[in-house]
Amino acid sequence: MTMSSNRGFSTLSFPTLRDVNRDVTGDQDDDRSRARGHAAGYAAGLRAAAEEIATRAAHLEAEHAAAVSHGQARVDHAVAVLGAAAAALDERTVPVLRDAENTLVTTALDLAEAIIGHELDDAEKSVRFALGRALAHSTAAQPHSVRMNPDDLAVLDPATRAQAGVDFAADPSLARGDAITEFPDGFLDARIGTALARAKAVLLGGAS
Repeated sequence: MTMSSNRGFSTLSFPTLRDVNRDVTGDQDDDRSRARGHAAGYAAGLRAAAEEIATRAAHLEAEHAAAVSHGQARVDHAVAVLGAAAAALDERTVPVLRDAENTLVTTALDLAEAIIGHELDDAEKSVRFALGRALAHSTAAQPHSVRMNPDDLAVLDPATRAQAGVDFAADPSLARGDAITEFPDGFLDARIGTALARAKAVLLGGAS
């Protein structure tokens, strides 16, 4: 019997055996790696967002500071302009106001002189007015005399002279309506012109 050396052979396949424990460990490592990757990415995103917010905040703060500085500069400029305008207005108006005030004072005094002059036209009233001014600061304990214009003395009746309780002397240098009271230690100038001059000096001095 002849034996043939060509016999049919079939390929045997052996299944690959997996290490279950190793696979589980690898999966866990992968999960941890992915988790770490997600955490790292999230942290990086947060840092980037924080940096962007900080940059925006710094930019906004700088813009705000610039706006405040610009606004303050405009306010300072406006105040300076107003101050200069007010000073210029004062320089223009104050002298005018002073002149107007001086004019008013002078006019008022002129009017007062005119009124007094009109009153002095009444001789008796003028004399009594002069005598009243002359005796305004006198006392019984102070012997004194009153000098008046001779025409004014002629108007005074004896009863009025006696009631005054002073010595009268005629002084032609005095105008009608004027009087000077003489005391042992001085005199009182009761002349109308002198009183008006004092009033004018005070009023014009205060107005200047």
